[in-house]
Amino acid sequence: MTPTQENSPVRQDLKPFGSYRPNPVLGWLLALCHREHGPRSSRLLAPVLRKIMTKLTPLPVDICVGGMKLRCQFTDNYSEKKFVFTPWRYDRQERRLLQDSLPANGVFLDIGANIGLYTLSAMQVIGAAGRVLAFEPNPATRQRLLFNTAANKSPANATALTVLDIGIADADSQFVLQLDSSNLGASSITNNNRSRLGNADSRRTEVTINCKPLLSVLQEQQINAIDVIKIDIEGAEDKAMCPYLRDAPAALLAKLIIIENSPHLWQEDIFALLKQRGYRRILHNRMNSAFLLSTQPTTQTPGEAPGIAADPERENS
Repeated sequence: MTPTQENSPVRQDLKPFGSYRPNPVLGWLLALCHREHGPRSSRLLAPVLRKIMTKLTPLPVDICVGGMKLRCQFTDNYSEKKFVFTPWRYDRQERRLLQDSLPANGVFLDIGANIGLYTLSAMQVIGAAGRVLAFEPNPATRQRLLFNTAANKSPANATALTVLDIGIADADSQFVLQLDSSNLGASSITNNNRSRLGNADSRRTEVTINCKPLLSVLQEQQINAIDVIKIDIEGAEDKAMCPYLRDAPAALLAKLIIIENSPHLWQEDIFALLKQRGYRRILHNRMNSAFLLSTQPTTQTPGEAPGIAADPERENS
């Protein structure tokens, strides 16, 4: 399904990007927060400004961060808030590793795309000859993903993008997606994901979603090789990745896999399967791990991405 085929019942604000810019003072303060090597005062400003813009500023607001155009709501998406106010901390190693691993004709799969931060990072380096498949079954989140990706399309950024309204699982099936009202990115088909274990007060609703095995989708989309897979589906990663890792032919194994660390929620050991298929971990922090297929040459030590220094602040985020 392409963005133009999207038929979700959720209403989307169709005003063009830039219709909801922050006032000049807030824009100036945001620019201070975005300075990775700025003074300590700019870093202390981030949580204060986040509260001001979340509680007191009319929403949505249109913001440019790291070359990405985003329409932000802030009140119901943790990833959005973390990236906009502290982009120098939010998955910095992972996003840099992603971009370093994608050639201009690369293929990237974003399973659990949320509002598109990884998808947009990939679109910045993949050209018209490459492809991005973004999977986002949550209707409300998918509308934001569609808006953000459309806002970032240009003649210079002409990546072939397909947004799919399905989830990835171990069989053709339907699941109840439990929507977390306080953090749309924590919506999950599992009952014991990270958000539910730590946030008993969030209001939840449900929506039924269609799921397919990853190998079936690759065949439908005529994908013959994959450079990078990123997967973050709140504790259901084993349902999506284990069948793929067991059954995929060598030619369909992604060269790099970035995955959220949720082994305590999995029924199968994805990390063991990755090792069996020839992957080794090259990055590990509190939230995520990255695995490189062993046939890909590398010189970095375990725990660090190529050319990226350790990021102690990311460990404590």
